[in-house]
Amino acid sequence: MRPTPTHRPALLTTSSTDQANEAIRVFLRARAGRALRPSERAEYSRLLKVYTRALRGEVEKAA
Repeated sequence: MRPTPTHRPALLTTSSTDQANEAIRVFLRARAGRALRPSERAEYSRLLKVYTRALRGEVEKAA
C-alpha cells in the first residue's frame, strides 16, 4: 500500500486508487489488533480487488 499522505493540497483531486487505498486503511484501522473474521476477510478481499483495478487503470492511462 502507498504511504499515508500527511498533507494533501486542496486543489489536487483524489484518484480512484487513492480512494480505494484509503478505504482499505480505514477498514483495517477499525480492526487493528485482531484477526479478521471470515466476513471481514471477504470484504478486505473485495477492497483489494477494487484497489487493484484502480491501480491498473492508472497504469494503463500512463502508458
